[in-house]
Amino acid sequence: MPDNTAEGARWLRQAEQDLADAQFIREGGRFNLACFLSQQAAEKAIKAYLYHRGAEDVWGHSLIDLCEDAKIFEMFFDTVKSEARQLDKYYYITRYPEFLPGGIPSEAFDRIDADRAIELSQVVVEFVRERLS
Repeated sequence: MPDNTAEGARWLRQAEQDLADAQFIREGGRFNLACFLSQQAAEKAIKAYLYHRGAEDVWGHSLIDLCEDAKIFEMFFDTVKSEARQLDKYYYITRYPEFLPGGIPSEAFDRIDADRAIELSQVVVEFVRERLS
């Protein structure tokens, strides 16, 4: 039987690293990637919670869907759905030109976008961290 606590902690460590990387990349002016890594950090944090609670089928990238899955264990995941909803938009649009007619992701985002994405992600990661401590 897998150690749910260790698996959750492993995913949370990667979420925290993704968040730190988002901050680092933002300082280098790669705002689209900072937004994407912010989404990734939040996604991995919620997955950390799900693994910690013993979920076996943890899949997908939608933070809204993952929050719904987490609500099975704790209804308070409703409180971070607003942040999750905003971060979900960074999964594709920050990487693929087909979502930006006439432009490319590296030209479509600025520091304000990156700052906001990091802020939203910090809320989600901290919310999960508190539940895994």
